[in-house]
Amino acid sequence: MRRLLFLILVMAMAINGGLAIATDQQGAKREMKRLLPVEMEGYKSDGKDQLYDRQTTFRYMDGAAELYRSYGFKLLMVRRYIKADHPSIVVELFDMGSSEDAFGIFSYETGEEEVGVGQGSDYGGGLLRFWKGNYFVNVFAERETASTKKDILGIGHAIAKNIKKEGKKPELLQFLPGEGLSERSLRYFHLHPVLNHHYFISHQNILHLGEETNGVLATYLLRQKKEKTFLLLVRYPAKGLAEDAFHSFLKAYMPEASLSRTIKTENGKWTSAQILEQYILVVFDAPSQEKAKALIEATRNNLRRRPL
Repeated sequence: MRRLLFLILVMAMAINGGLAIATDQQGAKREMKRLLPVEMEGYKSDGKDQLYDRQTTFRYMDGAAELYRSYGFKLLMVRRYIKADHPSIVVELFDMGSSEDAFGIFSYETGEEEVGVGQGSDYGGGLLRFWKGNYFVNVFAERETASTKKDILGIGHAIAKNIKKEGKKPELLQFLPGEGLSERSLRYFHLHPVLNHHYFISHQNILHLGEETNGVLATYLLRQKKEKTFLLLVRYPAKGLAEDAFHSFLKAYMPEASLSRTIKTENGKWTSAQILEQYILVVFDAPSQEKAKALIEATRNNLRRRPL
């Protein structure tokens, strides 16, 4: 009898949990519909919105879905806008669950023009990408014309205006030294395939990166702004996990490093690695041993000054 009551209780909790999730999703969907007006810039919705969650998004974007899922993506709404004698414009509105991950997916690729939409934007090749609050947005025309950019930016500004609440950037960014930093180069991530995309480390996950780790890769121009040096900063959930990851990295990537944890690599540049509590710091491609150590030490000093 007690076992039966226990099973009934478990089933009730599961049902209630499922209902809560479903209710949350319905609320999120209503909010996303509010953010995308029916009419903007003379364009009208075609009335055929598409909605995808983490399980169904593969139907829409196939292989690219894994990238969004690596940033904690929750929901995607796709709306097509039409206007007589103009190409259709498509809006992809992603609820990333947090502003940190909205910034993260935006930071994955920022090599084009900043156009002042949302909290950060990138426009090129007829595609507008921007983030604001918990949302990441793509806006693009199905065919480019003379008015394409104006229409896309107008729609982007309208959506950004509807997103009332701004979000915080990842905390890790505040610990990066400012001198020589290329702001548009910041890449925030959780998983090692994303890190490898920006700077290849290893086919194996030697830094033990996962959903609970937060990482940022930053580019520095340290010698007359001609040569790129990279700073990797990773935060682990616990000090012990950071220590295990650090030893794994040293063994696989720089086994010949001395106690200074600094080596000259085959390309004639320098790599230096240090650990501070639950943070791992690595500098790649520094022009000199002194530059590598200085960048590490500046980052360590910023971490030491953080509020406890």
